[in-house]
Amino acid sequence: MSTLTGCVLPFIQVRDHRSIYLEMASSVPCGPCGHDSIKKNAEKWCTDCSEGFCNVCEKAHRAMKMSRYHNFIQIGDYREIENVKVCLECKEHGSKLEMYCKLHEMPICLACFPAKHKSCSDAIIPLAEAAKNAKASTSLADLEHTINNTIGNIRECVKDREAATEKMETQEIRIKKLISITRQNINDRLDDLERKLLNDLSTTYSSCTSKYQKLTNKLNTIEKVIKRVKEETSQLKRFAPDLHVFLNTHQMNIEIHNEVKAIQEAISSIDNYNIEIEIHQGITSLLKDVDCFAQIKVTKVPSAFHFKMQRLIKLNYQHKLEEPFIIQA
Repeated sequence: MSTLTGCVLPFIQVRDHRSIYLEMASSVPCGPCGHDSIKKNAEKWCTDCSEGFCNVCEKAHRAMKMSRYHNFIQIGDYREIENVKVCLECKEHGSKLEMYCKLHEMPICLACFPAKHKSCSDAIIPLAEAAKNAKASTSLADLEHTINNTIGNIRECVKDREAATEKMETQEIRIKKLISITRQNINDRLDDLERKLLNDLSTTYSSCTSKYQKLTNKLNTIEKVIKRVKEETSQLKRFAPDLHVFLNTHQMNIEIHNEVKAIQEAISSIDNYNIEIEIHQGITSLLKDVDCFAQIKVTKVPSAFHFKMQRLIKLNYQHKLEEPFIIQA
C-alpha cells in the first residue's frame, strides 16, 4: 500500500500545481475578501462597483439597500471586455455618471446638474433608464453601420490608389522604352542628357507615388483604428451590460466621427498624376544645339473616387426614452 501511494502521490502534486497555476493566471480576486486579507476567486463582477465578488460576498452585496440593484455579470463575460475602456465618470467633475439630459443628449453626474443643467430638470432621467435596450438602439446600429461603411470606403480608396500606381508604372515603362528607342539614334554626346532625364523621371515618379503612399499609409492606420473600435463594439454588444454599451456607443460614435472626418478631409483633394514626355522635334538633326533630351511632365487629374456615406453620423442616442425623472431643486 505504501508503494502504491508513493507512485500516485507525485502525479497528483504535478496536476495540482498546474491547476493552481492556470487558476491564478485566469482568476479575478474577490474584492471584499481581499480587503479582509482572504484570498478567494470572484464568481461575478459588479459593473457598478468595478469589483469582483465571490458567491458569498455577492449575496451580501445584493442584501444591502444601497447596492441591491447593482448589475452583475459572469467573470467570463467580464474577461471578454475588461480591456475595452468605457468612461463611467464625468470628465469635468470626476464623479460617477448617474443621470442623462435628454435636452442636451448627454450623460451627466450629480455635480453637472446644478452647474449646467439646472434648467433641464424636466429633461433629466436616470442614466440606467436611458441605457435600457442600448444593444438594440439605432445609435449602436448606426455606429456599426458607420464602422463597416468607413472600412469599405478605406478599402476602395486603397484599391483606387493601387490602380493609379499601376497606371503610373505602365507610363514609366512606356517612357523608358521611348527614351531607349530614341537614344539608339543619338551619339555618345547625349549620354549625360539621358542620365539627367532618367533621374528626372525617377525623381518625378518617386515624388508622385510617395504622395499616393502617404495617403495609403494614413488610410491603413485609420482602418486599424476603425477595426479596433469595431472589435470593441462587438465585444461590448455580446458581453457588456446595457450601461456600458450605452456609454461606449456615445464615446465611440465621437471617435468614429472624427476618423471619418479625417478621411473625408484627406481624400477631398486627391489627385491622379499622369507622366508624359515630349521629344524634341529637331533632336535627330540638331544634336549640337539640343540642351535637353526631353522633358518630363506631370498633369494632375482629380480622382474619380468619392467617399460614400449612405447615412449621416449622429452623435445622439436614438432609442426611445421614458418620461422624465423629476429632481427636486
